[in-house]
Order: sequence, then C-alpha cells, then structure tokens
Amino acid sequence: MAMLRLTMKAALCALVALMMAAVWAQPANAWTWATRVTVYNGGGLCVQGTAGIDHQRPGAFSGNLAYADTYALNPGCGTGQAKPDGWAAARATVYRWNGSAWAVCRTSPWKYGATGQAGGEFPGPYGPEQVYDWGGWQSCGTGYYGTIASAYVWDGSAWRGGDVWSGYEFASPTSLRDNRPSEPDTRPAPPSSHPPVAAGAR
Repeated sequence: MAMLRLTMKAALCALVALMMAAVWAQPANAWTWATRVTVYNGGGLCVQGTAGIDHQRPGAFSGNLAYADTYALNPGCGTGQAKPDGWAAARATVYRWNGSAWAVCRTSPWKYGATGQAGGEFPGPYGPEQVYDWGGWQSCGTGYYGTIASAYVWDGSAWRGGDVWSGYEFASPTSLRDNRPSEPDTRPAPPSSHPPVAAGAR
C-alpha cells in the first residue's frame, strides 16, 4: 500500500512538473487568478472567494474556463467552517472590455454546496467551486476578458459575502500582441445580486 501511494505521488508530481513546464515555456500565461480574497469578515464568519479566467491558447495547458470558489472560515479567516449542503454558493460572471467599458459576456448559474475543512494530504478549507466554460473569444469577440466570482455563505439569517475580480487577459484567435486595443483602466461593476433564495428554502 505504501509503495502504491509513493508511486501515485511520484506520478502526480511528474504530471504537475510537465504542466508547469509547458505553461512556463510560453511567453505569457493563459490564465489570471485572484486567490482567497476576503469578501466578508464579521459575526463569527469569514467568507473568501477565488476568481479566475483562462482562455485556450495553442501550446499551453489552457481552456476557455472561468472559475469561482467560495470558502466559509472561522473568525480570523484561518480554518474552514462547516456549513451544510446548500449554505454556500458560487457564480462566475465573465466580462469583456469593449474599448471604453466592461460588458457582461456570459454568466454561470449559481452553484451551491457545503463548506468545511479538508484533512489528509490536501488540508485546507473547501466549498462550492464553479468551473464554467465561457467559450473563449468566440463568445463575445476578440478583447480583454475577466471574471467576477460571487462568493456567498448563508449565516442562518442572511447571505454574507461579495465579489472577487480575477484581473483580465487578452483573448483572440492568435493571441498576438499587435493591433490590440488599449488596456482597461477600470474594473467592471459587480453583479448586483446575491443567491436568489434562502439556504433553507432550496
């Protein structure tokens, strides 16, 4: 059993090393992330969210994916806090810069789940994770794209949380740097809604 576990660890490490080598060999990354950003901290609850955007790029480990994660933590935002299934929600909204303003390109449905603290080999807080195929530049055209992840946790009486901006990246059929419009100088306004129903009403 120990030999099998050692073999699996070695294979996983080799896979990660190959993926990182393939990605870092490219002149620029095909993804942008903001990880574990605190969006609410009070009343015995800390809520953190992660936002990410990725676009398919030849020769790079990539895909046309938007990411939104939600974590419920104890005060101080350290260890995970256990909430039942349906008491946490995540949603990814993909925006495109049209040259003068941000416009919504696509939005995922809300994904609900439980939260807690994982043990074993991969400790740390867990919660609902949204991995949304936004379709890449073909969805809304060549341009700068970013994701707002909406991260919310039900505290027993109300949804607590907020939004995380991933940052932006340029997506086009060729990803060439020439003929790009000027880069965005603002962030998009976050969506104005939280999960539509109370946790206990789902």
